[in-house]
Amino acid sequence: CFTPVVHFSRIRVVMRRPLFLIIVFFILPTVRSSCPDNWNLVRDGECRKCPYHSPTLAFDDVISTTIVDCNKYQAQPIIIHNEEHQSYWKQQAAWNEYYTTIALTCNWNTKKWEWVDGSPLDYAPPAYDSELDGECKSACIWIINKDTGHWNINCDGKPKTIQICCIAQLEQIHCEGFYDNSEDGPCYQIGPKEEKWQDAQKTCQNLGADLASIHTQNENSFVRRLAVSSGNVKGLFLGATIEGKGDGFGWIDGTAWDYQNFYAGFPVSGLGDCIVLDTEGSSGQWVNTDCNSLYSFVCVNQLIEPVCSEGPWKEGEAILTPGFPFNASVPCDYMLSVEPGKRVEVQIQYLEANSCCDQLIIYDGYVGGSIKGNYTGARYSSLIAGTSSSNFMRVSWQPNGGVNVRGAVFSFKAI
Repeated sequence: CFTPVVHFSRIRVVMRRPLFLIIVFFILPTVRSSCPDNWNLVRDGECRKCPYHSPTLAFDDVISTTIVDCNKYQAQPIIIHNEEHQSYWKQQAAWNEYYTTIALTCNWNTKKWEWVDGSPLDYAPPAYDSELDGECKSACIWIINKDTGHWNINCDGKPKTIQICCIAQLEQIHCEGFYDNSEDGPCYQIGPKEEKWQDAQKTCQNLGADLASIHTQNENSFVRRLAVSSGNVKGLFLGATIEGKGDGFGWIDGTAWDYQNFYAGFPVSGLGDCIVLDTEGSSGQWVNTDCNSLYSFVCVNQLIEPVCSEGPWKEGEAILTPGFPFNASVPCDYMLSVEPGKRVEVQIQYLEANSCCDQLIIYDGYVGGSIKGNYTGARYSSLIAGTSSSNFMRVSWQPNGGVNVRGAVFSFKAI
């Protein structure tokens, strides 16, 4: 879930050898692109939740039901590999009204307990029932004691009502929403509609990218094929312009001008200060054109090491944490201002931060101001996050690792 740190048809299986079949079938697809609604994004991109309790289950159905129900969220049952996992689920068990089970199962070959995803039992809490160290028993389940957090074995065979608790892992992001040219590494996306060059660049920036710079023949060919495959055969704006670059062209993302593919006789003086890649011809050659013409365009995210930019920041523009959405590990402070007599209002459009470690903090003024909001967790819809008492405000992205999360997108305006 999104936590403002205002500290804001089941399958019946007899629980013996057939359980391995249900484990193999249901435990594999457990990676998600975002947390389910109202789940806790806790650490290293793990979303956790005990969304509901089961009806009374036959004893042999306890583990299989947990697996099936968690799979509805592309998640898996409770699996504990370290002290942080144990501490979290111990606290959840204390809050839960019903049994909190952990996903241990008996390996028939080794006669040892292991986790249902096949991972080894490499952690145990300070106190647990001694059966954990001996030969495993298939007709038993393990429960976190709600009073002590100890792991207790239960083999009584009686029906149980359990709390369904699950873990969903966010996917590690490379070119999410973009296309990967694996030979060269950058991630590309064709724009959704024809736009003027300046508007196209703004669209790319809202995606955490820039209009594409091209540095090799391989990149040029890849971009042309990508455009044609998406039906764009009337040319693409690239991220090159003369404006602000002197007499020659330069790339808007600041990378070196180390490759070009103009038609013979181009660029033509006076024809325009922007470049279009011809997608009709097989060679993907370039011409210069008027920047106010309407063309499709291509965005690129170079996946370079993220850095904190100093701004300046403008009202209404999308402001992204460094590396968004591919890397959230770099801290950054954003000094925001509006005209005197007005106040600053900050709106968060998107936030994905581990609640254990990463925070987006809104401060009144630049230095020494009070905290107007402290946000972490996952939020995928907009929120007014804070309003200043003056015409200055500071937004501070403070990750402690930023592991397997995207970071934040926010904006501000004068009110």
